[in-house]
Amino acid sequence: MPIADIRAAIEAELAATPEFYDFRVLRSEPDGACWRVTLEAGYVYAEGQRPGQASAQTLLDERLEGASAWWGTPAKGGASVRAVVVEEDQLLLQDASAPPPGEGHLIRIYPPRFLQAVADAWRDDDWARRAADCWPGLSAPASNPAGPRLDGSPFRWLRPAQRQALGLVAFEDAFLWGPPGTGKTTTLGVLVAEYLDRCPAARVLLLSTTNHAVDLATLAVDKALQKGRRESLRGTIRRLGSRFDAPAYAGRDHLIPAPGTPSQQVLRQCRLATMTTTRAVFTLKTLRELGAADGLLGMSRAMPPFDLVVFDEASQVSLAHALALMPLGRARLFAGDPQQLSPVLRSDDRLARLWLGRSPFAAMPRGGQGGAAVAMLDEQSRMAAPIGALVSDLFYDGALRVAEEAMASPDWQAARSRALGDIPAEVHVAVRRVTREGGWSAKDRGPIRRESADAIAAVIAEALAGGAWAPHEFIVLTPFRAQRALIRQRLAAAGVDDGVRVSTVHRAQGSEAPVVFFDPADGTQPFLRTDEARRLLNVALSRAQAKVVIYLSPADLTNEVLAPIVQRLRLAGDAREAVPLLTLARAADFPFNARGRRIAAGRLIGEVERIAPDGARFWVIHEKSGNAVEIDAAFWRERAGRL
Repeated sequence: MPIADIRAAIEAELAATPEFYDFRVLRSEPDGACWRVTLEAGYVYAEGQRPGQASAQTLLDERLEGASAWWGTPAKGGASVRAVVVEEDQLLLQDASAPPPGEGHLIRIYPPRFLQAVADAWRDDDWARRAADCWPGLSAPASNPAGPRLDGSPFRWLRPAQRQALGLVAFEDAFLWGPPGTGKTTTLGVLVAEYLDRCPAARVLLLSTTNHAVDLATLAVDKALQKGRRESLRGTIRRLGSRFDAPAYAGRDHLIPAPGTPSQQVLRQCRLATMTTTRAVFTLKTLRELGAADGLLGMSRAMPPFDLVVFDEASQVSLAHALALMPLGRARLFAGDPQQLSPVLRSDDRLARLWLGRSPFAAMPRGGQGGAAVAMLDEQSRMAAPIGALVSDLFYDGALRVAEEAMASPDWQAARSRALGDIPAEVHVAVRRVTREGGWSAKDRGPIRRESADAIAAVIAEALAGGAWAPHEFIVLTPFRAQRALIRQRLAAAGVDDGVRVSTVHRAQGSEAPVVFFDPADGTQPFLRTDEARRLLNVALSRAQAKVVIYLSPADLTNEVLAPIVQRLRLAGDAREAVPLLTLARAADFPFNARGRRIAAGRLIGEVERIAPDGARFWVIHEKSGNAVEIDAAFWRERAGRL
């Protein structure tokens, strides 16, 4: 059992997690009964970390909601963080004991110690054994005899893969893999709605990583019940937690529990409870008590309180966290995309990387071995075909394609065929070269590149001045907060409407726009050479509907994550005949006779980029993915000799 390893992993991560963060304040202003505190972009001191490192890597996000705030000047005071407005670098504070500090002063934030709650779950020996018992089922899903047969008959518009995904409830553990634009949340809404209808006595727990994601999933289920004409079931859904998007629930008040109603009462009365994964682990004791019939059985003997537990955005939930919650359900469904954002990890410890840096998708059976327990949605209706093909080839082995109904829609095609400055309507992926390199700025506390920031501002300003584009149709994405702040400054200096969204890539998942500008700022940064950087690139490119404009410098092109984009675009128009590698391997000067040639080696077609000095190995740029593939010359020479 992995119990000891998981406990050690959590301890390592707790040791690497700062107890507090100090932010520098730009201004504080009253906002009703709350205070809105705007922070200086990029300035944060994390306990035990150098300021530069913290400002580059620390994310100001929803994980700070519910945190405690403290300040010592000008008057000592405290408050709790009601909400975080990430893209404005703002905290919304409630219950302040004194006015928060003004410009130049520091405010200290103590994050909720949710990882401590995960640790507490694993310290409970009985619960830890139950959680560990769930681990083998992730890689070898067992059938669930109690699982209903869902056909989605009220939803004739479901795509084939979406309809197939309804069969996931036939397994104790199952995976819904939803690449960008494939309608994963809609599919999940239909699946849960159908499940509630077919299993009148069943209870479901739906979890997601952020309050926004919980809102989207909750509303998706309610809308599916509404469209399926199952009005009586809509009143059985409850969205738990106070930090929901109130306007989104207009006309859907039945989803929100009456104020003051105890959580235990709400949970016992509803059939679908939705909340964040963080809230679930904080309230694990309450959730476990639901399994004890009338509270008479001890929790060690209680049955799972839910028939189905759904983890939405599960690729961002750590294995340790997910396993701690899995015993709550007789069956579990994990929905998300392992090719996009992964769990946040601070520790370099090996066990921490294994159990906290990976999600349940790390155990998902691959290559068809999971059978019907793994469903991948393979049709997207967001990205224009060339953008979709780029994303598909770079991240999904070519499995993702444009949905048939989208390709057949003149309106869909027209919305994705618009000129932008000197980029023609028919060009959907554009690479813009910049001559100056980015680099670390001590003043800005992070990597910046002024040339690309100025270039982006100029293109957007010109497009808006022409009247053919509106501010909300653009998103500018960059991996670093310092570059985000610089781009905002340059847009403001160019007179650009603040309706143009500028965001770090981490915050962009779930959004989309006709045009995405992507600025890596400095491709030499070690972070941009990691697997996580590949996932960020996927998020950035796949937000675009009509165009994605990428700004790259010479140094960026040496980055193994970024270079494949340019290589793929370069080879896309290669009309040369592909020479069979076996033919070249028969020659005495092989592999040097292959240099620069377009070759075919089985399913691999591409250009020979470089050859080792001794000729033992050479590298082919795969024209589909743009990646460099290493080839063993001796293998092909021997194979050619046998023919």
